Amino acid sequence: MINSRTVAVCLLAMTHHLASAQTTLTIADGSAASCLGILHDSGSTGGNGYSNNEDFTFTLCPDQPDVNLMLTFQSFDLDQSGDAGTWDNLGIFDGDDIDAPSLGTYTGTQLQNLTVSATVFNTTGCLTFRFRSNDIGTGVFAASFACVIPCYPPTAVAFMSPFSPARICAGEELQFDGSASFASPGNSIDAYHWRFGPVDAASGPIVSHVFDSPGYYPVTLTVIDDNACESMNSVELVVYVSTPPILSLSASDTVACVGSPIELNATLEPVPWAANNVNYGPGIFLPDDVGVPLTSDVTLTGFAPGATVTSTNDLTSLCVDMEHSFMGDLVLQVICPNGSELVLYQQGGGNTYVGAANDQDTSAEPVPGECWHYCWSPTATNGTWTDNSTIGSNNTQLAGTPPNAALNPGTYEAEGSWSNLIGCPLNGIWQFRATDLWAVDNGFLCVWEIHFDPALAGDTTAFVPSYGPGCDSTFWSGPDITAADPWCNTVVATPTTPGQEEYTYTAIDDFGCTFQSSITLNVLEATDPYCLTLGTESASMDAVSVFPVPVRDVLHVRHTEPIDGYELIDLRGRQIMMGSTPTSGSLLLDLGGLPAGLYLLRLETASGPVPVRVVKE
Repeated sequence: MINSRTVAVCLLAMTHHLASAQTTLTIADGSAASCLGILHDSGSTGGNGYSNNEDFTFTLCPDQPDVNLMLTFQSFDLDQSGDAGTWDNLGIFDGDDIDAPSLGTYTGTQLQNLTVSATVFNTTGCLTFRFRSNDIGTGVFAASFACVIPCYPPTAVAFMSPFSPARICAGEELQFDGSASFASPGNSIDAYHWRFGPVDAASGPIVSHVFDSPGYYPVTLTVIDDNACESMNSVELVVYVSTPPILSLSASDTVACVGSPIELNATLEPVPWAANNVNYGPGIFLPDDVGVPLTSDVTLTGFAPGATVTSTNDLTSLCVDMEHSFMGDLVLQVICPNGSELVLYQQGGGNTYVGAANDQDTSAEPVPGECWHYCWSPTATNGTWTDNSTIGSNNTQLAGTPPNAALNPGTYEAEGSWSNLIGCPLNGIWQFRATDLWAVDNGFLCVWEIHFDPALAGDTTAFVPSYGPGCDSTFWSGPDITAADPWCNTVVATPTTPGQEEYTYTAIDDFGCTFQSSITLNVLEATDPYCLTLGTESASMDAVSVFPVPVRDVLHVRHTEPIDGYELIDLRGRQIMMGSTPTSGSLLLDLGGLPAGLYLLRLETASGPVPVRVVKE
């Protein structure tokens, strides 16, 4: 499991309450403006409880500017007599009326000792409550409330050199600068948290990192201010680290002779890199930051320009690996590049675990449980998370710390309509958002994935280094190289000294990375018996005859085919003589004036070139 954050992050509000006179209110009061007090059921103080057949809507707003309301339920025990759909319940809305976004509807003891707050998106700071009871049984609820200063997240800003996307070689070190990040007025940045791919991390405004292995590395920066508020904007730099090619070297012979040409060949196969799975964005810790959305983004660029989602069939599924110790806390969404969103899950499910959660850690010292794999699909028919939780069909198993009912892994229906995403651009920033709406519990998002119809040919985070066709990209180096093909992948070397000779093949890719491989030849003296034997063998071949061996004056050459041309080369690769006999299969060469030594005679025939070693006395 990947926990990409090691500290608790942005709290919705500072922990101190603002000074205000305490007020006692009831759900039947209709509305009120206060920053400190207690909200009771219609029975008010004394614990008498509410009555049957109630239907009250109550709006509570701050009596001070630029603050949000936060409530903690010291008592919450609603009657659940009758059919489940008629149980007594309390709905909570993030604004000054019931048309504001819902924060969920609760019954039984679901809110006991929990805290709810207006979110950072709520400009009013108000909360609206709708309480309804049936005609069978009664209960009680009461919550203390206060006003708190909202968390205004800082903004992360990051640069790197070279600019993103960087294309580098394994082992290179890059510097990353987040010093331009800024906090809201009156605050300052307190911590910088960098991640380099799924594992490595660093802290500080300016950091360096060495990328040792080939691959794709999304580099992210999260900043935290002196109010413990965490940045919510996505900052992702990209680093590609080149892959080494497959280099294969060979020689026309394993042993070379002084003065005898030998051919060296190289083949190069670029190695592509691709993610085994398309994991979008880094994993994130889901702290108990009431009302603050945690986001993970990915930028897709691999679709056709202007391509959009035209059908719900274009998206086959969206999956997460995550754990959380209270399902009822969460709102999970995916937001496409044009801002359209799909609500995957919106509270419900109460204290059902997601994954094998750890319910004994804290946001200050988070200890991950075990992330389980969950998906949502437009073709799923087995209901939502809530439908399958402990308050639904109980599609759960005991797991986690301490053991508790945990939602089984699987593919589920989304709360919202997949058609909301029709018209979304395929290219651009896709965002997964998780919002914790209640206090006490936390969790981890290990990874998330979005899967498109393969026919759309989406971005699979892959690259292949390339190599130029000229000798500035691929070439041989070593002693006595006398010829090369236009790409320098094949060369001819004519060694002039005996011993071990090393020849190196170099390839430079479009990342600027250099890769080398070498081959060593054992070079013998021209008069070595092995080299002389090779000459004798050439003279006794069925197709060609050369005599005398060795030669002192005139060399006689005969071939079963016409000899179209010939060339005699000395130990240094210099051409000594050349000529042509287009209709004859025989050749007489006067070598009397040449110094003693080893020479190479090349015969051109219709069947191809024929090399013959010639030993001159």
